[in-house]
Amino acid sequence: MTPEAVLAYGRTAMEMLVLVCAPVLIVALVVGLAVSLFQAVTQINEATLSFLPKLLAVL
Repeated sequence: MTPEAVLAYGRTAMEMLVLVCAPVLIVALVVGLAVSLFQAVTQINEATLSFLPKLLAVL
């Protein structure tokens, strides 16, 4: 196996990893921002309030 082939396989693996993980991470990011905005507007400082919606959105 040549070094170029190893690099090509590694690059393909990284691209596939990004394609698989990106949708979940984007959903968690959007939900986290929405919950943080809600907490800032209502002045609720509860850590568990931000965790549960992100968990439910990702599942």
